[in-house]
Amino acid sequence: MEAITTTMGITSLGIIESEAGFLVGGDYGGNAVEVIRLESGLQCQCFIAQVSHDDCEHIRAVRDYLASIPMSEDRPTLSQADADYYLSKLGELDNTITGNIESANTQIERIKLWLEIENVKIQRKKDYYILALDNWMHLMDLSTKVLVAGTLKVRAQQPEIIVNDEDAVLNDGRFTRTIPEKQAVDKAALRKHVLNTGEEVDGIEVLLKQHKFTYTTNRKEDS
Repeated sequence: MEAITTTMGITSLGIIESEAGFLVGGDYGGNAVEVIRLESGLQCQCFIAQVSHDDCEHIRAVRDYLASIPMSEDRPTLSQADADYYLSKLGELDNTITGNIESANTQIERIKLWLEIENVKIQRKKDYYILALDNWMHLMDLSTKVLVAGTLKVRAQQPEIIVNDEDAVLNDGRFTRTIPEKQAVDKAALRKHVLNTGEEVDGIEVLLKQHKFTYTTNRKEDS
């Protein structure tokens, strides 16, 4: 996750800055809005920005923010109150994601049910045509028939063989094959050795991963 810098109170809206753009706080309009950095300038996805040729309040807030802090100076850091507020916003957004997933899953299940019902109806109709054409091919003693609308084929299928008693088949002796014993890497032992000794043994490559940012919130979990 890329590092971000933040300021609160520079404008009427709190602003979080990253390399990709700015998140303009929700004091105006209720929800935080992202303003993206582009080579051509700043771009906002709010409604006003889409319908007006003038800068929206979010872009103006970002311009005021940038003008108030010279590029040579460090951005202001978070206070503990700001950090606690941002953590609460994470909780709200997590709840929103959970709600979106639940809503989407409900809609998906409804669509799946509709699709299943419709396909059953269609398949029943198909079965009539399949039965009629299958009978026709057998009556005409045809294995392949090219028609204007397509091609019909009838092919004998190989039987499926299911082994219910493997020992009995092996005891017969005519239907056996030998598979040489195979060696496999004991990944658990290898990981333990590398972590304990730091040795990068021949044949492997150890890739160090960057730290992972995690957080917890007080949002209510589903029971």
